[in-house]
Amino acid sequence: DEKLVTLRLLLKNIIQGLVIFGASFGAYLWSLSQHPTLPTEARAMGLSIILKSNIFLVFVNSSNKELAIKSVAKLSKDKIMLAVAFGTFIGLLILLYTPASVFLKLAPLPMGDFLLSLGIAFASVSWYELIKLRKMAVNV
Repeated sequence: DEKLVTLRLLLKNIIQGLVIFGASFGAYLWSLSQHPTLPTEARAMGLSIILKSNIFLVFVNSSNKELAIKSVAKLSKDKIMLAVAFGTFIGLLILLYTPASVFLKLAPLPMGDFLLSLGIAFASVSWYELIKLRKMAVNV
């Protein structure tokens, strides 16, 4: 009789989604302001952050009590989870670094921007780890 989705879980997911959206859209606007003649690169930056954030989000949300690093250790043994994470990352590389990028109106990201988008994606999700740490400290 337990609810599948509680109000607390729904609010957490909405906030996480808004933070990821903000990070992605903010990076898009920043990239567009840096290179106004390269909107394809700005779109690639925004999309890259969304896809990378979702990979990180799986690990962060796999447990409400353990930190994501423990989830990574546990889920690294799960072949399906690894395949999905790896497949998402490979899919992103295909979207950005093959002729598909022209069709999708994206541009290959330079290495610096690719790594920057990785950092932004990580930051847009990892803030929830601080909430878990606070819960752990209160429960001790």
